[in-house]
Amino acid sequence: MYSAENYLWGWVAYSLGAMCLLFCLWLLVRKVGIGAIRHIILLLATVALFTPVTAYRDDPHLAPAFFVSLYEGLLASGDDMGFQRGLAPIMAISVISIVFYLISRLIVSRFKKPAKTDGSEDPQQAE
Repeated sequence: MYSAENYLWGWVAYSLGAMCLLFCLWLLVRKVGIGAIRHIILLLATVALFTPVTAYRDDPHLAPAFFVSLYEGLLASGDDMGFQRGLAPIMAISVISIVFYLISRLIVSRFKKPAKTDGSEDPQQAE
């Protein structure tokens, strides 16, 4: 087994690599015209890369759920869970994060002032 410091440095290296992947994804989707779609794509990629689960069943250290799911689904034999142990938290956090994103987008749109398009002055400021 690895020590807590090994897991910490593993997460640091993994986070730097995942952020580089997210930057590349941002470069690919930045030209998408609809901002909500662009944001949701980046949000789902972030959730898929950074959702943690316990590395082993009897070990409290955390590992990326994506790789735990891949390992247990492809390589672990005799286990009923397979992909589900890592995929279930990813799906749950994806749904929760999309709901929070939509709620926050709705709240922000309520408080944002509409842009003036006709070029006229605001009647309240003229007084």
